[in-house]
Amino acid sequence: MLDYESDHYCPAYKRVIDIDLCYESLMGLSKSVKISSVKELSEIKDIEEARRVCAECPYSDLGAGMDDWEIDPDLL
Repeated sequence: MLDYESDHYCPAYKRVIDIDLCYESLMGLSKSVKISSVKELSEIKDIEEARRVCAECPYSDLGAGMDDWEIDPDLL
């Protein structure tokens, strides 16, 4: 299981980043906020490649895998 509260290696930055930068970068790379609003993204030369890599990273799954769960209708 991933620890979403710990620093971790980011394949887009190619270095260890903290959770705040991970989230902010995810928002920028997924076009939820402007790239320019996350100054660290200026370190990345190929933003399109970073978008692809970020989308494949398990840390970019904000649902933490919960989207795949089937909910028992009896529990609703």
